[in-house]
Amino acid sequence: MNSRYLLALAAAAAAAWAFRRWRQAIPVVMVLLVLEGAIRKWVFPGAQDIVYFGKDLLLLGAYAGYFTDNVAGRLRAPKVPVLTISLAICALFGLLQIFNPRSPNLLVGIFGWKAYFFYVPLFFVVPTALSSDVQIVRFLRRYVLLAIPVCLLGMAQFVAPGSSFLNTYARQPEEGQIASFGSSEHIRITGTFAYITGFTSYLMATLILLLALLAASRWRFRGNFWIFSAFGLALVGVLMSGSRGPVLILALLLPLYWWLAVIREGGAATTSRLVIAAALVGSLVVYAGSSATEAWLGRAAGHSDVAERLTQPLLSPVRALEAAGLFGFGIGTAHQTAMALTPGVRPYSWLHGAIVEDEPGKIMIELGPIGFVLFYFIRVFLAFYAFRQVLELRIQFHRAIACACLLFFLAELPGGVVFEVTAGLYFWFFAGLLAAVVALDRKAVQAALAAQPRPVTLASAVRARTRRPGAPKLPPPASTAPSATG
Repeated sequence: MNSRYLLALAAAAAAAWAFRRWRQAIPVVMVLLVLEGAIRKWVFPGAQDIVYFGKDLLLLGAYAGYFTDNVAGRLRAPKVPVLTISLAICALFGLLQIFNPRSPNLLVGIFGWKAYFFYVPLFFVVPTALSSDVQIVRFLRRYVLLAIPVCLLGMAQFVAPGSSFLNTYARQPEEGQIASFGSSEHIRITGTFAYITGFTSYLMATLILLLALLAASRWRFRGNFWIFSAFGLALVGVLMSGSRGPVLILALLLPLYWWLAVIREGGAATTSRLVIAAALVGSLVVYAGSSATEAWLGRAAGHSDVAERLTQPLLSPVRALEAAGLFGFGIGTAHQTAMALTPGVRPYSWLHGAIVEDEPGKIMIELGPIGFVLFYFIRVFLAFYAFRQVLELRIQFHRAIACACLLFFLAELPGGVVFEVTAGLYFWFFAGLLAAVVALDRKAVQAALAAQPRPVTLASAVRARTRRPGAPKLPPPASTAPSATG
């Protein structure tokens, strides 16, 4: 009890710090997202609920600090009326859903609304927290390097037995509940995360960020040794997790990446470096992860439900439509936290058997067709908006980041943005990152236009002749876009 009390006080103090230092709090939250599972599993196993909400308390403090800080001239998210209006309508619809008469209680609805919308403010906060290209590059390069120790820990988990203290979940399940490959004695790793799903979401986000940084540096080898090392280890981590989804999604997204980030950016030299890098990284994966590759292939070959899993996100909303009715069962009613918020009630009995596994079907169950269309319109619009920015942004670094955001938005269309916390936080962080590079690109274009010489007119010629002798001329502003190699 004492440790829980002290930890709660520490969380409250952290939230107060985040309110005063909200710009620094955003990077801290992103790092805490990676370490949270390890803290829950190995440091404070008796206070997992407090640790679980720690990053949310930090974010709450950061949001409050952002909205009460009226600093003039700060970088702001670009105005996107379609997105803003859609978010407002969807959030209002979600608030009304809290009072859905089919929901078991209001607490389920409140936590459900939090699952849908709590991370949305990152779209507005991130551009001010990471308000320059230098800050974005510095943070992303350091952040992706976290994959090296995380994946090295995963390798240790892979070779350790299932009974090892390294191989445990946050809820401390029985030994037999640790997921394995089935055809291998190895277990499916979780790294520093509480469960496999959070780990694979982290790896997907990290791999896409690594692709963006490599595209921004045009896949140069000089200065990118650790970036390439992190990329190879993250690929090995995906195989050791045993998840087939990330491998398939990456295979589907790579042609789009090739077109947008390689071919359109001046192709020949970048393509040759990419091919060489792919061969080297592939050799590293085969050499360091041969057992992981065999285990992954064994698991993939042992399941014949690939086609069903591919079509499930498309079909499950249609199948759930009849049971959901016009307004669904209420926001949060299909969420995993609903069981803890309804003590004494048989889990999900309020759904009357309308239980689905994937997120699109769950959203249809909770919100009905109206809410489903509203919510997925936002996700599709963000992907479309990112694609348009890839084509329109002027600075190559900004286009590389926008391409990464597009890839992540597309990867998460069938993914768990609502029902998987890690993916949800990353989704809106990528949205904020996109808003940041769009605002920075527009700022750079405006500065370049202001630096251009104006057409000579009679009035300007008179002013030039009457200018005080010796008055200095202002030099044009230098580009703020840094090198992606640091």
